[in-house]
Amino acid sequence: MTKNGQRTVLIVDDIEDNRVLIQRALRSSGHNLVSLDSGNAALAWMSSNTPDIVLLDWMMPGISGLDTLRAIRERHLPSRLPVIMCTAIGDEEFVVSALEAGANDYIVKPISIPILRARMTTHLAQSEAVLALDREKEDARRRIAEQRKQLFKKLESPSS
Repeated sequence: MTKNGQRTVLIVDDIEDNRVLIQRALRSSGHNLVSLDSGNAALAWMSSNTPDIVLLDWMMPGISGLDTLRAIRERHLPSRLPVIMCTAIGDEEFVVSALEAGANDYIVKPISIPILRARMTTHLAQSEAVLALDREKEDARRRIAEQRKQLFKKLESPSS
């Protein structure tokens, strides 16, 4: 999560009207919306930022959405950073290719905003649960390390 509890939604689509439509639909959600027009721009932005979810078009000039997805998956696991492909391509082989490359979901344009919101909510909740478990595991590791340290101190010090 970003500052003030806002989630950052990265919208990547080469068609401005598509980006504007999604931005308008999500504006009231309280998310921090970042809108970029290419896979290259998204990867450049992500070199120093991490969104909470990515909405990614497939057909874009330069690097395709699928190749952008593959690059994202080199650095981010699907359980921690959901990527929803939002594209006009509804062919089964494309859906399967995207899912096999690590997409968490696939929505065919024209996008149904209620479906998009529902899927975003589900994927964000899942990734937040995974991140919460990661924090709990790290806290447990720290507590165990501290307990070991205290135990070794007791074993090393002479009894009185």
